[in-house]
Amino acid sequence: MSEQNLSPHEAVRAWREGWPVPASPQASLDLTARAFHALWGRGHSTLGGVTLVAVSERVLQETAKVHPHLSAVVVGPEGMRFGALDPVAVGVDPGRLEESLVFLVEQWLCILGALTGEVLSSALGESLLGERDPAAASRTEAEPERSR
Repeated sequence: MSEQNLSPHEAVRAWREGWPVPASPQASLDLTARAFHALWGRGHSTLGGVTLVAVSERVLQETAKVHPHLSAVVVGPEGMRFGALDPVAVGVDPGRLEESLVFLVEQWLCILGALTGEVLSSALGESLLGERDPAAASRTEAEPERSR
């Protein structure tokens, strides 16, 4: 299956390839923040901020029912912010944290795919896969800020 035709689950798994599992809490949060920064930028150009905020708040609300520690994630017009999750993440098993962040990304992609009739799925998958290179962790240009 080509990368353009990956399901949300397959895209997230491909994005995570090559990273330590479970990664440190800090590495998992940084990776997820960068992924959402890229996804938000791609989705914003088509759907706009109001729609992305509404979808993201709903996804977080539902995801926090399964993974309560994710209720610390904040959604705003600029995207998802993971900074408030830092102190919480320290007390969460690294494997569980990793699982919850993967679940969050998958759910977000699934909802946006359903909302757009899968029109954005390929582009969102490409944006996500663009963030899978471990060397990207050293990038500083246009990095999302997790602390807000």
